[in-house]
Amino acid sequence: MIAMEVEHNISEILEKDLQRIDKLKREVFFQEKKETSPLISTFLEFVFNKQGKNLRPKLALLSSKAQGETNRATYLSAILIDILHEATLLHDDVVDAAQLRRGETSANVVFGNKATVLMGDYLLSKMIEVCTKEKEFKLLEIISTTLVSLSKGELIQLNATKESEFSVAQLTKVAALKTGSLLKASCLAGAYSAGLQEEDEQVWVDFAENLGIAYQIKDDIIDYVENGKEQFKDIKEGKVNIPMALALESADKETAAHILGLIKDKENFKANIVEITTFLNTQNGVQLAENLQDKFTEKAVVELHKMNNSEDLIAFTEKIAKRTF
Repeated sequence: MIAMEVEHNISEILEKDLQRIDKLKREVFFQEKKETSPLISTFLEFVFNKQGKNLRPKLALLSSKAQGETNRATYLSAILIDILHEATLLHDDVVDAAQLRRGETSANVVFGNKATVLMGDYLLSKMIEVCTKEKEFKLLEIISTTLVSLSKGELIQLNATKESEFSVAQLTKVAALKTGSLLKASCLAGAYSAGLQEEDEQVWVDFAENLGIAYQIKDDIIDYVENGKEQFKDIKEGKVNIPMALALESADKETAAHILGLIKDKENFKANIVEITTFLNTQNGVQLAENLQDKFTEKAVVELHKMNNSEDLIAFTEKIAKRTF
């Protein structure tokens, strides 16, 4: 009963804040609508109307509430970190030649690759402009650091793909740099907006990095499950994710090399997928991944217990781990 009440209260509180965020976001990004080109206006509407689960804005809000009180700086933080995420997705969809994003046609299909890359650049540039105008220099520092981590993660992942390096350690490192860095940015930006001092930052960093890895592991697990998303997307692209890496590491070298060869043979995906998934199930790859995800989730929660007023954030973290938020 208490857990249900906590969940209900979180939903109520965040709903009001998210409405304020949406209003401010449109004020910030459409304030020069008369001078904005029709393409930019159309693209902004396209991006803003593709509603996700608002994970990053919710984390920013809950982090600010755990640290102190929400304010305009909190809302700007939530907006800009979310826009940072959207910009990276635009670039990712071009790189991956994606067809869908959140179950709908992706921007690169609708607008073309050139316009999509340029729009991602526009959003990144706009974030810098907003931070400067609002004199949110700590937020700008967080965003710039996050961009470096994201780029580093992408480059490591690209090199690993070329060199066939698919260790669990490598993949969790990439998860920390990519998924983890965005969640860390959300938490730090929210906490700093409510008065966090730099000497108290590390607990937030450790929490968010562990949460980011747990979240990515869950995302990798979902790739093998029928849940309305494209199934086996990573394998179709010749990629090894964390459940498969765990399975490969638990197998003998000859078998692992054979399965890895099948995964890299993207042209024969349909012919190979049964053998690949049978191997994954035989090696208990998904179960091993679930155990690893629980480990990182527990580490994240341990960090939250070091903070005051973190009950709502703990409840939300557990929902994130189960993907029920």
